[in-house]
Amino acid sequence: MTARAPLLAGLDIGTTHVKALLCEPSGEVVARAKSPTPYGGSPHTHPADALLSAAFRALADCLRAVDGRLPAALGVTGMAEAGVPLDADGRPIGPVRAWSDPAPAAHAARLAGAFGRAGLHARTGVLPSAKVPLAKWCALAAEEPGLLARMRSWAGAADLVVHALTGEVATDATFAQRTMAWDPVEARWLPELLREAGGLTPDRLPRVCAPGQPAGRVTAQAAGGTGLRAGTPVVVAGHDHLVGAWAAGVRGPGEVADSMGTAEAVLTVTAEPPDRAPAAAEGMSWGRSADGAGYVVLAGAASSGLLVEWFCDRFLGAVRGEERYAEFIRLVESLPADVPCGPVVAPYANGRSAPRPDPSARLAVHDMELAHGPEHLARAILEGTAHHARWMTDTQSRLCGAAAPRSVTLLGGSTRLRAWTALKAAIGPWPTRVCAEPEAAALGAALLAGAAATGGPGAADPSVPSVPSAPAAPSTGLRPSAEAAAAHRAHHTERFLPLVAPRSTPDTRPPRPGAAHP
Repeated sequence: MTARAPLLAGLDIGTTHVKALLCEPSGEVVARAKSPTPYGGSPHTHPADALLSAAFRALADCLRAVDGRLPAALGVTGMAEAGVPLDADGRPIGPVRAWSDPAPAAHAARLAGAFGRAGLHARTGVLPSAKVPLAKWCALAAEEPGLLARMRSWAGAADLVVHALTGEVATDATFAQRTMAWDPVEARWLPELLREAGGLTPDRLPRVCAPGQPAGRVTAQAAGGTGLRAGTPVVVAGHDHLVGAWAAGVRGPGEVADSMGTAEAVLTVTAEPPDRAPAAAEGMSWGRSADGAGYVVLAGAASSGLLVEWFCDRFLGAVRGEERYAEFIRLVESLPADVPCGPVVAPYANGRSAPRPDPSARLAVHDMELAHGPEHLARAILEGTAHHARWMTDTQSRLCGAAAPRSVTLLGGSTRLRAWTALKAAIGPWPTRVCAEPEAAALGAALLAGAAATGGPGAADPSVPSVPSAPAAPSTGLRPSAEAAAAHRAHHTERFLPLVAPRSTPDTRPPRPGAAHP
């Protein structure tokens, strides 16, 4: 009887859920589970013990489902920018501070004034904002100096799970580059920026591992509490958007991933960093790819899935549970799919970060008429977010010196809305695919950990890729009808962009009779 290959495990510490899965080395998923991501007394903190419990509960549920087959390696991915100070004994000091916490905004503004927004972006790949850990550390130095003095290291959300399993404090370059204190090209912490946070030094930040390099191995104590085998290698797989894109096969220059969820992220793979000044002006960040083989240009839209939730809460509040989404889909699909629905939604609940950053941008509905109903608004929300995703993709292609992407792969939980993915394919004039794995980030973490299980090189230099070739999750191509493609692509250039970006594409159409010109 042929022995079965050892499994690989992946954990994704997400904003809404903590997800776990077990897969074969081929990428075939054999078990999956999830737990709600716990929050504390505010929407901007996660109790550290509760977060660890949620991760280990999801992992234990997977292990119970495979009848004693233990993974040969575990990879951990998750949200970037969230993190917690650790004391000299490795214990969290307070809760995990969420990426969404707006409190450090004044410190981000001070950093921008001291070093310049473009200068920070050119050195670190990110623009100053409240969510970057460097701003959080500056806030600690100014407002909680005693806490900062006790801090001996910093652990991101995924790093915290790895530390609990291995006793080691380590991270990955794709997390480090989101701190605004790491140089993605030279692969080092930047002392001149760390000094702004009360004299913080590189030795008080985590060791940065190469892609696929184990951060450590499961301790005997952690093995007893989780069901893992002691000595199992554990890898910090990196930033969830990048890891999910890699799992979906988005690995070569010119390939694009559109990660669809509560928030949306679009990233383009490139062999070299983009031209820094134009990327900064467009609100695009850049950094190393998940496997370390190249770079990515990244842009986010905070309101994509959030607007679907808003619509369901505001207009379908009497409908409960999953039935709300079924009703939302029914409304959307009650209209013809091959033509724009009429109203145009500018999909910005609270500002636009990219392209052409505009903090004052807000949700707006144009061309709404008395004959329109809730079904038109529901569909217009999907159309507006799809148009915005194309705008981000077009902008990234230009920044990377290409006329258009080679392909766009859609991934994430929102791909379950087939009307939404169909709109993406109709609006974007490029090959579009949908990743079949709903938990691509967790799968990518498991496959990246496979380098540790098979004795990958694990170079000490995190700028050197150490990940061998690995299978990609299967995907399905989308082919819109010629009529749908022509109608929606014309609408993008003739209506959406003139309304949302009037400075570059002014709307020259005459007003409709009886309507105010927007």
